[in-house]
Amino acid sequence: MKNKTLSILLAVLMIMAASMASAHDFEVDGIYYQITSSTIPYTVAVSYKGSSWRYTGSVTIPETVPYNGKVYSVTSIGYFAFRYCRGLTSVTIPNSVTSIGGGAFDGCWGLISVTIPNSVTSIGEEAFYDCRGLTSVTIPNSVTSIRYYAFAGCSGLTSVTIPNSVTSIGALAFFCCSGLTSVTIPNSVTSIGDKAFKGCPLTRIYSYAEYPPSCGTDVFSVVKKNCNLYVLPKSVDLYKTNQDWSEFNILPMDEVALSVREVGTGKGIQEYYDLQGRRRAKRQHGLNIIRRSDGTTRQLLVK
Repeated sequence: MKNKTLSILLAVLMIMAASMASAHDFEVDGIYYQITSSTIPYTVAVSYKGSSWRYTGSVTIPETVPYNGKVYSVTSIGYFAFRYCRGLTSVTIPNSVTSIGGGAFDGCWGLISVTIPNSVTSIGEEAFYDCRGLTSVTIPNSVTSIRYYAFAGCSGLTSVTIPNSVTSIGALAFFCCSGLTSVTIPNSVTSIGDKAFKGCPLTRIYSYAEYPPSCGTDVFSVVKKNCNLYVLPKSVDLYKTNQDWSEFNILPMDEVALSVREVGTGKGIQEYYDLQGRRRAKRQHGLNIIRRSDGTTRQLLVK
């Protein structure tokens, strides 16, 4: 009886979500919107029209749109707004957007890269689930919440740098990102949810957290002794005596700084970036992201 009740509840929730996703009030330049506030300040969310419509190619979302003599601010990307838009290759999100809804880009196989503006504070559950072509996601410091399954199934994603505004990594957040080999965890993260990195073939983890973050169950599926965990020199003993982290090959951050610096001074470097994905004219003190002419990226710590 309990299982039957649960099944009915799930079915009702799915129907409600589908109706919310397909609801739209008007269209401007090929983009559909749902009104979220019909009084000042007027706001809308980008909406999913329905199964007969798919966004394709490059889409630029404007900050404001006119409708019936009013100007609406685009403040969110709604549930399932771009779901299964497999012909979608890129999306430009304006600074007016503060939230990305659940399943917003679910199944967008053709989506290669996404830059999330500094205005966004939350990324909903399954927001980029099964985006198989996604190789790059820039997460700004404004984001404080990344829900479960948010980058799950993104097999093209190879590295992730989490901003220091995030305090926890949700359960299943990067589940089965089968190309993910490197992750950088900032000092703000205190906990990592169940199976957050399960199915990710990690070879390098950079943790700037002085105290080891608490981990849920089955967070990592790698052979830990074969995965290098780089931590602050003063934190080495803390990680070595912590049951969640002790089995990794733990190395002080100084060692990676020296090895990466040698790589970083060689030929072939094309561009420097900070942790928010903003291009730099040259490398600066702290952690730099470098992109080489062969397309590979590396991290460079400059003291």
